[in-house]
Amino acid sequence: MRKNEEKINKKTKKQKKQKKKTNCLTNINVLFFSSFIFITNIISAYYKNYYMYSFLFTCLTITSLIVHTNDNIYTNFIDKVSVLSIVTYGSFVLFNKCMNEDSYVIIPAGVFILFLLCIYLYIYGYCNKMYCFHRKKCIASKYHMLLHIISSVGHHFIIFM
Repeated sequence: MRKNEEKINKKTKKQKKQKKKTNCLTNINVLFFSSFIFITNIISAYYKNYYMYSFLFTCLTITSLIVHTNDNIYTNFIDKVSVLSIVTYGSFVLFNKCMNEDSYVIIPAGVFILFLLCIYLYIYGYCNKMYCFHRKKCIASKYHMLLHIISSVGHHFIIFM
């Protein structure tokens, strides 16, 4: 009787571990799919005649898809260059819009807050092994996906401002 109980306990423990691993693997793939959100930025930028912005978001989408399927030092570097290009060009567009138009203060402030949130999640998380750099890949992937969404929304604000 006791041996049967031990076997059942071992089976349930193995099943729980497998279930956790399965959930974690599906969450990691979420980054690949969340990269597709940048297609909305490509379309919006193109629609508003920001062709360079659209091109840069196309590059970011491609590099993001690549890095989330084949993560290594080279793909990671290329993805970082794409991110930096988007941040630089987005800042340039935002600055020009604020200087040349009678824009509301709320939208640039919202963009700035979203930008600071991205910096916080990424840099503070990197320094403290939290958020996007959590030791558990499942948690890190969820925060990284949130980073994709926040940055996309921030750039939509810039495009439609």
